[in-house]
Amino acid sequence: MAQVVALLIATSSGRALAEELASKNEYTYLIGGVDGVPKVLLGVNGQPVLNHWLAAITQCGRLSPLQEKVFILCNENNISEVRAWAADERLSAGGFPLDNVLSNGAEDSLGIAADVATFLAAAPPAVAGGSLLIAQADTLCGPGFTVARAVEHAIMRAKDTLLYMAAPDGMALEGEAVVRLEEPTTAAETSSQRVAGLDAAAAGIADGAALTAVLAPVAVLRPEALERVAAAAAAGTSASPMLGDLVSALQPGNIAHPPMFAMPLDCFFRLSDLYHVTLTSNFYAFFAKEKAGYKGDAARALEAARKLHDLHEARTAAGGSMAGGVRLLAERKAARPPEPCVDPELRKLYGEFYDSWLRGDRHHDLAAMAGRGITGASVLLGGSGGTGHSGGGVKAGSSLPIRFADASSRRHNTKEQHPVFTTSNNTYGIKTPVQVDMPLTYTAASQHFTKSFPVTAPKSAGLVTAVTKSKVHKNLDDF
Repeated sequence: MAQVVALLIATSSGRALAEELASKNEYTYLIGGVDGVPKVLLGVNGQPVLNHWLAAITQCGRLSPLQEKVFILCNENNISEVRAWAADERLSAGGFPLDNVLSNGAEDSLGIAADVATFLAAAPPAVAGGSLLIAQADTLCGPGFTVARAVEHAIMRAKDTLLYMAAPDGMALEGEAVVRLEEPTTAAETSSQRVAGLDAAAAGIADGAALTAVLAPVAVLRPEALERVAAAAAAGTSASPMLGDLVSALQPGNIAHPPMFAMPLDCFFRLSDLYHVTLTSNFYAFFAKEKAGYKGDAARALEAARKLHDLHEARTAAGGSMAGGVRLLAERKAARPPEPCVDPELRKLYGEFYDSWLRGDRHHDLAAMAGRGITGASVLLGGSGGTGHSGGGVKAGSSLPIRFADASSRRHNTKEQHPVFTTSNNTYGIKTPVQVDMPLTYTAASQHFTKSFPVTAPKSAGLVTAVTKSKVHKNLDDF
């Protein structure tokens, strides 16, 4: 009997997203025929969404080997594409067992409870009797995410474990499930909180002055809870594909059932509609730029202007006193409760991004990129490590040299290291390049002759060729 098994639910057909794209006539190259958009194979940061989930799972020792512990549940329409991904070792980062790609027997999601019940009925005998990690595979939990914390908590404490994110100020809660924690005031100081209840039909806008715990698309359920999942599926009380409806059917906080606990994570993203797909794309582009330390003059000027604008607003609210405005801004910042998170740096970047997103900033356009040809609907959703510039679904490899389009084709000669000294060249020589290290775009030098001068005059900061203007040297000029 396996102690814990992971199930990636990829049963969403993506038809709603395809209909939205078709009605708006935007990014129609994402649509993979009549079957909708295979969201689990969309490219994010140069890798399919499923690759990100496998990276989060492989960091957990309790979920290895993959052949015995990790399964993907698809529908009848997308299972062939997922199996093609699993069979290609280059696309799936080493391959995935084909026998572990299962189908729910329908053309779309049966509802997350019914999908889980279908998996438990068709799973190998070794899976029965253990805990189950459930993840909605058409979502993402941010860079560097790992399921190890949730799995260890569920196994060591023998508790059903949920994950939640502190909603940023201004986040729309429609379509999300809000977790009610037993002691929200101490959430930032504790690794987990007992769940007092759950609102599966939240609405309104999140207020940054109070903690709003939004349920993340990951949960670890123990055998007793899985029995209730099967009962909910049989009763048809949870036909929704959202994890929040399944958890709500389990009645967290009910003293008649074992308690559930929730742990924080830094951020997560859905790929349910065009708005969230665009938001995900922009975040990874923003994250890549921030990690690279790049910020242009326009971005710095915009940041300074916004700070000045906020200061003037605070000054007006304080009766025209600049010192009062500064104090008011400091008081507002101090009044915000500490946010529960795992990586403070990532959480800070996510907060900055979401604030800029609400202000209208955009960091990446989906129409500017195409994917690696994973499927007809593949697209690079931003960040580093992509494979080229193209438009309207053109394969990116056609505009990048093969050494950049496919990192595995690069010939790598490891440099012999000096026993004492280490230089940057030696450091780069040790590391074998991977796809995420490849450049996003490539422009080769033209090296051709022109028949005209450039429109703008050349500028040089080196040799000074201007006529001298000093009184002493002016008399020495012979021309």
